[in-house]
Amino acid sequence: MDPDLRLLGKLPDEVGKGLASVVDAVIAGGAPEPAWIAVENETDDWVTLAAGCRASERVRGVIAASSEEALIKAHRLGIGGAMWLPPSSVGATEAFAAAASSVGPAGGHDAALVELMEDSTAAAILGFADRRFWRVQLGESRLIALLADLAAALDTTAAILPWPALIVAGKDPDEVIEAWRALTPDVDRVIPEIVVRSPLDGAFGEGLLVSAYRALLDDRSPVPTAAETKRLSLPVHELPRGLRVGWWQRHPDTALPEEGWCASPIEVFHSRCRWRLDAENGSGIVEEGLTGEELDRTG
Repeated sequence: MDPDLRLLGKLPDEVGKGLASVVDAVIAGGAPEPAWIAVENETDDWVTLAAGCRASERVRGVIAASSEEALIKAHRLGIGGAMWLPPSSVGATEAFAAAASSVGPAGGHDAALVELMEDSTAAAILGFADRRFWRVQLGESRLIALLADLAAALDTTAAILPWPALIVAGKDPDEVIEAWRALTPDVDRVIPEIVVRSPLDGAFGEGLLVSAYRALLDDRSPVPTAAETKRLSLPVHELPRGLRVGWWQRHPDTALPEEGWCASPIEVFHSRCRWRLDAENGSGIVEEGLTGEELDRTG
């Protein structure tokens, strides 16, 4: 194995030689080399090491996993490729190609730009309604990309902030909402609703950035109901192969997809959910994250 290729996490003895030979073979065969390979182990130290990398580097990394739980953690960290242990040439080749083709978080906006907005005649701060749920389900990178598209459409000074959130200059809330709806017509609406607020007046010298975050933290908007949210089923893909195995939607619906089961969350706590699975032959309750064993149990 190339000594310059980093391994994150202590490599289990039974994996070492096999992984090294597979990696050497697929890279020699022309597969793109990832930034690093994180190896699942009993201590989970790879999670800490991966979290210490920049997001743009995590997306170029690969997780070598032996459990679905590790794949879920890798997804939330934004790791670009995944392969099963024990390693195989086919799995490694697919994982390396996925990491090389993954798109990192959208750039071009940052909190430093907020200083340019201090004297703006109008400013707006926006976040996502039902943020905790959507941040887990879509991932921060996807939400950031949506905000970047909106910032470009508004054609004004804008900054994407950690949360994620967007603050824009020279726009009032109604203008922002109108631009969002134009960006996401009903036929393509597979994303959450947004909440738009004017920054709150703060103490002298507090600054626009703090005032904007205070508006986000002060928001008490309720979670959109089923009647307010378009009933759209999105595909559920098996990790790491990407095979579609079912569907999911934010709220339960009596109308099932044409084929397979459909999952909807019945309880959201912290970053996890309990899901209800509905299919033609009945219903069942599973814990996140929808492992193969749970799916077999529920039919």
